[in-house]
Amino acid sequence: MLQSILLILLVIGAFWGYRRIAHLGPKERRKILLRSAVGALILMLIMMAVTGRMHWVFAVIGALIPFMRGLLGIGLQFLPFWLKYKNRQQPDPGQERQQTQSPVQSSTMDAKEAQDILGLKGDIHRGEITAEMVNDAHRRLIQKLHPDRGGNDYLAARVNLARDLLLKRIEKSS
Repeated sequence: MLQSILLILLVIGAFWGYRRIAHLGPKERRKILLRSAVGALILMLIMMAVTGRMHWVFAVIGALIPFMRGLLGIGLQFLPFWLKYKNRQQPDPGQERQQTQSPVQSSTMDAKEAQDILGLKGDIHRGEITAEMVNDAHRRLIQKLHPDRGGNDYLAARVNLARDLLLKRIEKSS
């Protein structure tokens, strides 16, 4: 008797649900059907655990599976931040050696390349480029390329090297 009442309620619920979602668009229909299927699965797992056909631990695990999908998506979004934090906490010994021996300082740079890096045009020897222009260009670039603001060490070092070289050339030509 109880089974036939439940079957009748299930048929009425299915008919009512079909009528309700028949006029929806495909995206909304898919979303509602997916949520209904997940709800039915959770309800079935709970009923199996209550009637003793399944251990309650497996019912809880089965009920948590849809939520784990959402948590996995959130976890994957935060993974790069966690890895960056972890790398800051435990510096690599090889990385410390690299920071002391900067490849930028050992490389040579000419005045033309330094002007290109800072975006300056003109001739230093004729006085077309001033120390103020070099410092302004350096300040503008270093705000974008500094490692604390999302840039990297190499580019910031190149900008600093270009500024230093141009300031020395300006000082010599004065």
